[in-house]
Amino acid sequence: MNTTSVEFTDWEYRNIALAVVTQCAVLVHQLAKDGSAPSAKMRACLSPVYQLDVDSIATLYPRPGDFSEGMQVLQNSFDSKGLREHADVVRYLLGVLVLQQHLSRAPTMLAEIAQRIKGFGQQSLHDQTDSDALVQSDCGQLARLYQDTISKLSYRIHVAGNPEHLRNQQVADQIRALLLAGIRSAVLWHQLGGRRWHLFFYKKRIRDTLSNIRRKLISSNPYQH
Repeated sequence: MNTTSVEFTDWEYRNIALAVVTQCAVLVHQLAKDGSAPSAKMRACLSPVYQLDVDSIATLYPRPGDFSEGMQVLQNSFDSKGLREHADVVRYLLGVLVLQQHLSRAPTMLAEIAQRIKGFGQQSLHDQTDSDALVQSDCGQLARLYQDTISKLSYRIHVAGNPEHLRNQQVADQIRALLLAGIRSAVLWHQLGGRRWHLFFYKKRIRDTLSNIRRKLISSNPYQH
């Protein structure tokens, strides 16, 4: 998919970042239940983790359409039926936002995470071939980073699902990597002014904004939605 030429406001990018967090939560749920998730969607979520120094938000999220599932689930979760349907996903979403807050109060841990990500080199998922082996390699190193840092925070996310899948090391690595990716986008969401209480008091505005973003993406390239 080509880089989008659509322009977005900071408010729209704030909600795109929240949709990325949601998509990470969706994939965590899929992995926990089914033991697998689409590698292309995982790559889209993991890629921003490697980009610590970017000159614009558009550089971090060059293809917002890659996160259309996160946008749709986030929209749906604002009514009671959707909230019941996506209860686990919403729980993971809120958990990631809580972890981001805890991490923001741990500057030493933040510095360690940044240093280790830089140490992974310039390799970035969005520049590579769509290889399941490559995705799993990245998930392995990101999962170790998550275990060495985020797992030591006082708050933990409990992932529910099929115990057989959750005991699988590859699946566990993918889940931890996606939680780390969710935190990366939650950091940006917070930097752009996002707060958890907005999810309760700005429901309609957020839902309408996501609809508008999706309309923009369809209008810019109706064949890539």
